[in-house]
Amino acid sequence: MVHGRWWRWGVVGFSDTFWTVASYRLNRAGYLLLGRGWPAVRVATAPLLYAMRPWTGTGEINYLADIDRGLRVLHPSLGVIISGKTVAGKELILVGGNCIGGRKALAHGDIRIGSNVTIGANACVMGPVDVGDDVQIGASALVVKDIPDGSTVLAPIGQLRTLR
Repeated sequence: MVHGRWWRWGVVGFSDTFWTVASYRLNRAGYLLLGRGWPAVRVATAPLLYAMRPWTGTGEINYLADIDRGLRVLHPSLGVIISGKTVAGKELILVGGNCIGGRKALAHGDIRIGSNVTIGANACVMGPVDVGDDVQIGASALVVKDIPDGSTVLAPIGQLRTLR
C-alpha cells in the first residue's frame, strides 16, 4: 500500500484492504495465543466486532487459515472468503470477489496454495487442491484440480485451460 511513499501512512488505516488483512492477522494472533479458548473470546466480543463491521472490510478470512506473510487483497469491497482449511505461502494476491473453500469435508491443509500466487477477480479455488508456486489464476476461473508450479490458468468460455 505504501510502496516507499511515506505520506501514504496517514491514510492506511482508512483502507478496506488494511482492515481485511488486519482483522485476519488479529484473529490469527488471538488463536495462536489462546488456542482453544479463542472461540469463546470471539463470542464474548461479538457485539464489539459487530459494531466495528463497517470499518473492518468485507472479507471473511477464517482464523484457522495458515497464510504466510505478504497477503494482499486488492479490491476487498468485492468480498473475499478463505476457508480455515487453507495453507497458503508467501505473497498471495487476491484481486477480489474470491472464494477459497472446499467441495466436501476437508482436513486442515487440503487446500494448499504456493508462494507468489495471484488469484484474479471472482476466481474460486475449491479443494481439495494443490496450487503450485508462481501461479497466475485468471478472472472468473474455477480451480478444482491441482495446478503445477509456474502455470497460468484461464477460464475462457467456461473451459479451464492451463498455459505453460
